[in-house]
Amino acid sequence: MDRPAERLRTHRRFFVDPRFLIGITLVVVAAVGVTWLVATVDETIDVYVASSTINTGERLTADDLAVAHVRLGSAADRYLKPDDIPAEGAVVVRAIGRGELVPSDAVGAVRSVDEAQVVVTVSGPVPSIVDTSSRVTLWASTAADSGSVFEAPVVLVAQAEVVSVVESAGLVASGTDVQVELRVPRESIASVLEAMANGAALAIVPDDEPLVEK
Repeated sequence: MDRPAERLRTHRRFFVDPRFLIGITLVVVAAVGVTWLVATVDETIDVYVASSTINTGERLTADDLAVAHVRLGSAADRYLKPDDIPAEGAVVVRAIGRGELVPSDAVGAVRSVDEAQVVVTVSGPVPSIVDTSSRVTLWASTAADSGSVFEAPVVLVAQAEVVSVVESAGLVASGTDVQVELRVPRESIASVLEAMANGAALAIVPDDEPLVEK
């Protein structure tokens, strides 16, 4: 015969304290959260690092680069990955130090124009914003018969790249001639040399557009 006391003990045997269930749930949630956090923190990506110093204007080669496995989080898009180099190659638009992760904005596509380097002497100071890798327009003013008067300036070379400035680009108020090494289309070399030989006054004006396609 089923007695009331036995039924009471049976019900108590299957009773579960809600606080116990809450505790189990919190433990499971904490474990899942920790697992997710560890997986996120341990996520690494492959990016390029400079094996040696790469100067402005140099093309990237396999000898210049090594692959590093790093954790960058949200900054991953700021650095060059193995799949980011275009098929036609890449050129450095600002110097990258040895051991430095290669920033994406420091690399551009190789320009398809056949180019050569030439040193020109420009009249007056060079604008302070002109530096290595700057792109400029080279203007020329032909000397008149008297030699002291010059004709209206014309564009001699557009989109020339500055390789180096012999005197510091910061000497805005020097008032002296400055030698600038430019990378210009090879087809423009003859015009540049002719202007220099004829005593034309040369000047460079910084361009607003970027040096290379990115």
